[in-house]
Amino acid sequence: MKVTGIIAEYNPFHNGHKYQIDEIKANECDYVIAVLSGDFTQRGEPSIVDKYARTRMALLGGVDLVIELPVIYATADAKRFASGGVSILHNLGVVDELAFGVEAGNEQIILKLAEFLSDPPALYEETLDGYLRKGYSYPLARQKALELYFPQSMLSNLDKPNTILAIEYCKAIRSLHSDIKPQAITRKGADYSATELDVDGMSSASAIRLLLSEAFVDSILYDHMPAECVDVLRESKFMFLNDFSSYLHYKLMHETDFVDFLDVTSAFSSRITSSIPQFIDFDSFISVLKSKNITHTSVNRLLTHIMLNIHGNAPVTAPYARVLGFRRSAEPLLSEIKRRSRIPLITKLADTDMHSSLEIDIASAHIYEVAVTDKYHIPIRNEYERQIVIVD
Repeated sequence: MKVTGIIAEYNPFHNGHKYQIDEIKANECDYVIAVLSGDFTQRGEPSIVDKYARTRMALLGGVDLVIELPVIYATADAKRFASGGVSILHNLGVVDELAFGVEAGNEQIILKLAEFLSDPPALYEETLDGYLRKGYSYPLARQKALELYFPQSMLSNLDKPNTILAIEYCKAIRSLHSDIKPQAITRKGADYSATELDVDGMSSASAIRLLLSEAFVDSILYDHMPAECVDVLRESKFMFLNDFSSYLHYKLMHETDFVDFLDVTSAFSSRITSSIPQFIDFDSFISVLKSKNITHTSVNRLLTHIMLNIHGNAPVTAPYARVLGFRRSAEPLLSEIKRRSRIPLITKLADTDMHSSLEIDIASAHIYEVAVTDKYHIPIRNEYERQIVIVD
């Protein structure tokens, strides 16, 4: 049995994701496991449709088993996002490879940078700290510090989200002393952040979300997504950042200090407090708070941590694996995981001993559902009553 893992958001699932899975399965892979962000993503935004719809899309697109990435990792920076996802795949005890997309020509560079950054020399750390003190953002400071050791040609795509995550995946594998092998797959199609639809049908999720924010046009979507996934979207409720404005505003108005929330510094806490009178909606408030030293995405994550009531520090490794869905043909894989997993495999919340991270997952799902109810005036769906998605 050969098993490959993916850490993904599928927000939504598109032709580029389908291409990656087809490439994996063409490499004599028996099963693909996706560790999927729940209802909130790494950018700190709500997923455009809920995790159950995205799970169904993943299964219809060729994934065999979907595990939820706890929200404490799913809404974190690249290092924590990667460590959470990789630790789940490692602790399932069955995964042979971790597949991820990289820019053309970067396959070997990723591994070299990951090896260097897993145990960097003291001079690198000092140089990095120096650039950070000068006000450089972390990605730019890291790139400038790495220029001491690598030619600029090797660092040309270092600021790409896929490259950043790929390096962190490899670092996490090394940190865990895992036997999982990295499998870099050259990306095809539009850039991760492209907002224009790709003429060849390999559009980014960002471009598809932008289209969905304006109109649902299935005749266009069929060119950029598998048909089955378009059909799932047709039955789904779309959610965007500003649909959560009221909930965030209420939370901000009822806190006096924000330093206890995950990753929030005292300086940023004070900045929030002084800026609350300027609150109009979620998106515009991010623009109020961002600065030279903190990016739009970082502010988004921090506000989402506050909104979701995420306190303290995330465990280094994820303490459980919650099943969101599977293909019936993957039942032998599930049986093997139950036999070999080093962490609890959760298939039913009612029968599970609560962990603090799991409580946050459930509360976050309910916040998402309250916003759906407010927007669409439909009955709220209780997370304890949601069923695992099963595809024949």
